[in-house]
Amino acid sequence: MHILFVPSWYPGDETDFSGSFFIEQAAAIVQAGHQVGVVAVNGIPVYARAERRAREHGIRHTVESGIETYRLDSVLPFPKVPGGNQRVMLSAWRTLLTRYISEHGRPDVLHAHAMFPGGVITHALSDEFEIPFIVTEHRPSSMERLAERWNGVHGRRSAVAASSLVAVARGFATELNQAYGVGEEKWQYVPGLLSPQFQDIATRPAPAGPFIFGHVSHLDPGKRVDLLIGAFADKFADSPDVRLRIAGGGVHKDELVALAARYGVGDKVDFMGAVPRTRIVEEFSVSHVFVLPSAAEAFGTVLWEAMACGLPLVASKTWAGRNAVTAENGLLAGIDNRAELGEAMVKIKENFERYDPEAIRAICLDHCGREAFVSQYEVLYAKAIAG
Repeated sequence: MHILFVPSWYPGDETDFSGSFFIEQAAAIVQAGHQVGVVAVNGIPVYARAERRAREHGIRHTVESGIETYRLDSVLPFPKVPGGNQRVMLSAWRTLLTRYISEHGRPDVLHAHAMFPGGVITHALSDEFEIPFIVTEHRPSSMERLAERWNGVHGRRSAVAASSLVAVARGFATELNQAYGVGEEKWQYVPGLLSPQFQDIATRPAPAGPFIFGHVSHLDPGKRVDLLIGAFADKFADSPDVRLRIAGGGVHKDELVALAARYGVGDKVDFMGAVPRTRIVEEFSVSHVFVLPSAAEAFGTVLWEAMACGLPLVASKTWAGRNAVTAENGLLAGIDNRAELGEAMVKIKENFERYDPEAIRAICLDHCGREAFVSQYEVLYAKAIAG
């Protein structure tokens, strides 16, 4: 099959990790023997002067991990005109698709990632070029966009027209079906892909030394790292053999370092800074338990990466947490519930020996390993082609 990805956002180059999982997913489908390309438009708001000055002109073509990739920067001149910027982006994507077809032939299926703007744009391209399409939704915020008049109308039309609609968590699929109201349970759950670097690793043995709770994220407020530090301080401030290890960079790191000191655990919390993807397996493997207390999370990639290393989990009751955590691999705590989070951390430490690393890794691979991921999308692509 010949699949063309139409992502709502995409890495600008090989040093950009924003949306890097799109590349990994496309590469997995290529490895299964299919042809995959990417057409990616980077929309730059007209008021973003620095980005406008730095933008590259014209179509950029590269081949990355066997994927024919076409990028184009497009200035968005209508910040307050409903649908105005979408029409500009449609023109840019039409240019890319026309070029792609001229050089690689007509794809069998268009695969949009996120409804806004990718799914809506792909619907228009599907009608114009007579190519079926599917949509995978990664963003919980898409449901908020439905409340906007233009987006609501065009998002629902695109949902009706798509061959299949995919959500990356079971609870997310339920919410999307309710929000879109397309008359059937059309949004279905298909898990994301485990990053390839976690696919074939050995399950790590439990680390020696102090008991370590680990966390990996960009440290933005939605990850609730402040809540994690507070819960850790509540329960382990006087425990000399327990530490908290936080990996991630960004503008909020210094605030969190100061918070740990204010809670009296500054000497028990290790801030590792941003960890490159080449070292991320090692970073997970030095912890005993992985903790993700986010306020909102759709798939929660880091939960599955931690499981691939054999780590049990403590997670908040987001879509991702409820989707990933079972009695066999961890514990859940209420969203924004510091007391429950602390109790879960105490309980999982006390019962750490009950969690089997090999069983936890097996759950992960069965759920979102390469074979599981590709086989489910092959079914959806075949359905779209068959009409």
